[in-house]
Amino acid sequence: MNDKNLHSNPLTSEEQQLFRKGKITWEKSKDDVWAELDKKINAQKKRYVVSLNHQVLQWVAAAVLLLVVGLLGVVSTYTKSVECLPGEHKLAKLPDGSTVALNAGSVLTYYPLKWKLERKVRFEGEGYFNVKKGNKFYAISAHGTTQVLGTSFNIYSRDDKYRVTCLTGKVQVSSGEDEKVILFPNNHADLEKGKLVVKEMFGAEKAISWKNNQFFFEDRPLIEVIDEIERQYAVTIKLDPQLNNRNFGSNFSKKYSVEEVLDFVCRPMNLKFVKQSENVYLVVENS
Repeated sequence: MNDKNLHSNPLTSEEQQLFRKGKITWEKSKDDVWAELDKKINAQKKRYVVSLNHQVLQWVAAAVLLLVVGLLGVVSTYTKSVECLPGEHKLAKLPDGSTVALNAGSVLTYYPLKWKLERKVRFEGEGYFNVKKGNKFYAISAHGTTQVLGTSFNIYSRDDKYRVTCLTGKVQVSSGEDEKVILFPNNHADLEKGKLVVKEMFGAEKAISWKNNQFFFEDRPLIEVIDEIERQYAVTIKLDPQLNNRNFGSNFSKKYSVEEVLDFVCRPMNLKFVKQSENVYLVVENS
């Protein structure tokens, strides 16, 4: 037996017959492999793009939301103020064409960015309002609120004093939650001991005489008169505390100097004023 016969392993006839009937595939073609690989790569790209687009949309939505919230915050909080210093008179023009003439020592604040939605101002001092017709207009002060549609009126709101005089149209004045009064032309409301007292046929022209540098006082506390002189002339006037409860009734014009006006006030009340320094005066009893 030679080496060739030793290493040969011929198939039997049955085995040869079996292999003739079928075919065994040992590997895929190169084209098939590339086709499957390309399919998998495209599927991965699609998932990545979808995921990225979804994430970008979330970022954009969050940015837009923050922008909207920020804009709303700016609109609701941004204010514009007009301050009238002592010795001055100013005219403030509101976004709708309404105007407010400010007396000395007054401040007007409003929200210009939301004016078309809400016509509302905060006001302290004294001012003459000429309101254009339109949505409701609110003038809010420390001790009351004046509400109108289109009219002209004067507000005096200083310290614990609050007075409203209607010149044209109709005005609703409220102080507190429940108290409300309606004013018609030449009607006047004065806050007295926490209650609004209405006076009819009031001399409305006197209420706005300050616009022409004329000042009328009818039985007013002397301290209120002195405070007004201080504001109009930008000076300091010290009043003897014992004189605070005395009342004064008269008028004066700003065409006169501060010392001439002090003389007008002091002389009929048996008082005198002493100049202590530049723009500083003391008013006392004339002994």
